[in-house]
Amino acid sequence: MVDRYAPEQVGVQDGTQPAKMSDGGIVHAKRRCIRASLLTGTAQANGDRLYLGRLPIGAVVKAVSGNVDTSLGATVLSVGTTAAPTKYVNGRALTAVDTPTPLGPRASASAAAKLTAEEDVWLTIGTGGIAAAIIGTIDIEYTISA
Repeated sequence: MVDRYAPEQVGVQDGTQPAKMSDGGIVHAKRRCIRASLLTGTAQANGDRLYLGRLPIGAVVKAVSGNVDTSLGATVLSVGTTAAPTKYVNGRALTAVDTPTPLGPRASASAAAKLTAEEDVWLTIGTGGIAAAIIGTIDIEYTISA
C-alpha cells in the first residue's frame, strides 16, 4: 500500500524537503461568506444578472448555496464572472423550499489556485425566471489567509 500526500502537504509533512508551513490561504484558512438576497418585488427574466459581490485577492471559493421560500421550478442558475458566467455554478436548479441547497462550486473552481486579482461575482438567470414574490438568498463561502 502506498502513502501519498496532497499537493498542499508536499514539503509540509512528507519529509521530501525541509519542513515548511502549509499555505495559510488554503490549509487552516479563515472562512468568510458573501450573502446576496434576491430582489424580492422585482421579477427577473431569463438572461438577467444579479451582482452578488466581490471576492478579494487570495480567495478560494469553497461553497455556493441557495435558499428560497418557493421552488424556482425549471429555472436554472449560474454563478461566475462576466468573462466566465459559469465559473462557479453551471445551470443548477433550486427547487428545495426553505432549505439551504448546495449549488457548487464546480470542481475546477474548487481546485483552482487562490485569486490573484479581485473578482466580481454574478448570478445569471437561465431557462425561465424568478417571480417577483420569491424571497431567497445566495451564499458564497470562501477561504482567505489572515
